[in-house]
Amino acid sequence: MKNKLKNKLVLVSLCSFFMLFISCEDELESKVFSELTAENFFETEKDFNAALVALYSSFSTDWGTEDPGVGIWYTYLYNANNRTYLMRSELTTDELWNDWDADLLNFTWGPATYSGTGASTYSRIRYVARATDVIDKIEKSSVDELIKNRYLAEAKTLRAWLMYILYDFFGPLNVKVDPKTLSDRAITPRLSDEDYVGIIEQDLLDAINTDGLPEAYNGTGNWGRVSKGLSRMVLLKLYMHKKEWAKAEAIGKSIINSGLYSLTEKYEDVFTNSGNNELIYSIVSNDAVPNWYMQHLFPGNFAKGFAGKTSIERGGGWYGFSMPWEFYDKFESGDLRTNTIISEFTSGGGALVDRDNGLRGAIPLKYTNIVGEGPSYSIDWVIYRYSDVLLSVAEAINEQRGPSDAYLYVNEVRDRADVDAWSGLTQDEFREAILDERGRELFAEGHRRQDLIRHGKFIEKAKERGATSADSKHILFPIPSEVIIEGKGVINQNPDY
Repeated sequence: MKNKLKNKLVLVSLCSFFMLFISCEDELESKVFSELTAENFFETEKDFNAALVALYSSFSTDWGTEDPGVGIWYTYLYNANNRTYLMRSELTTDELWNDWDADLLNFTWGPATYSGTGASTYSRIRYVARATDVIDKIEKSSVDELIKNRYLAEAKTLRAWLMYILYDFFGPLNVKVDPKTLSDRAITPRLSDEDYVGIIEQDLLDAINTDGLPEAYNGTGNWGRVSKGLSRMVLLKLYMHKKEWAKAEAIGKSIINSGLYSLTEKYEDVFTNSGNNELIYSIVSNDAVPNWYMQHLFPGNFAKGFAGKTSIERGGGWYGFSMPWEFYDKFESGDLRTNTIISEFTSGGGALVDRDNGLRGAIPLKYTNIVGEGPSYSIDWVIYRYSDVLLSVAEAINEQRGPSDAYLYVNEVRDRADVDAWSGLTQDEFREAILDERGRELFAEGHRRQDLIRHGKFIEKAKERGATSADSKHILFPIPSEVIIEGKGVINQNPDY
């Protein structure tokens, strides 16, 4: 909780690490700042860029790193570790199963369950303060205004995104967004919901209204950097989370009407072509910053299987994650989205393994362009994409005035999947159907937990799976116990923990 921003900031020197968000040029030279002051920092665009590296570092497909501020190793937010933001957003739902963490599986977690290195998502509260420091120093610099504004918009979007992730898991926290308080050791209470959400919203609106921030980076060497597309997408997620349907419809339509994004012709192409025009944001991966998700999917005796017509040949994996057959059966006959899922395979001994013969669940591969044995791959991780926008706008329209205008958006997604268009549904029927449609379209992308919570189904689905301890308190994760202890009554725990 001691968010003191004059800690040593160590920037990783591997040029390939920086490929997370930008090509490797001179501006990404390794640099170490022991004291960030007006005299030695934020004098040039290179300094802005170096400062942003630390903010981008939370968003990675690799395992993690030591937090230079506290000396504790934490996982990144978007990797295959089952304690990350990404995986807890899936493994607590009906779309993905894993039994490596009994508390996560059975909804028996508490304040002491995910503390220390296990508090990786909560630990990102420190990076909100670091983003505040970066924003303050950029604002005070004398660099050209157009350049300054672009980096300010980028930093504000990253701060807002981090705050949204924390809000999704924990509710409003006592983040530091006032630069005057950054070196203040006093423990402050959690912000009100209204104030916290207002900060996220304003940061994103500021970024969207900044002339210097590019609209998109698709197909460019800067793919993986923040653009206005990401700013709008995080704002859409916030409005959907808050059920502010009119605002969600408006920001979603602004993405649609920009003309920058479109559905790929084939569903599987979304995940095999980096920077394609359906993608709004992906985390860039490479040999030095790899993606480990696929290794978790394959049974130990795997030799060959088919995702649609694509042959997947490799040895066994760690077999941690699988799609329950109950979820797989939500797909309609002929749904082309199943071309990214393996439902049977041939073992090394030549035996067919399927749901009736030892395969506990389908293999939600999604990324069908894997080559080689792994265990890791240089494959970008898709975070936000255009089909999510279409389905979100459809849902927001239905919640306001019924489904008549919503069919246009949802049927564009269903048409690509080669399944029948929707028509004639009541508002309640459309609401139920759109939840399943989002599951079929966006499985294994980290959205299912949010969707189930928004529809009031998160706890219900957990109980159906046998997690009898699931309770309404589990809609939020608890604040780690050490934070409550250190808070000495100033920081309140989430209800019923």
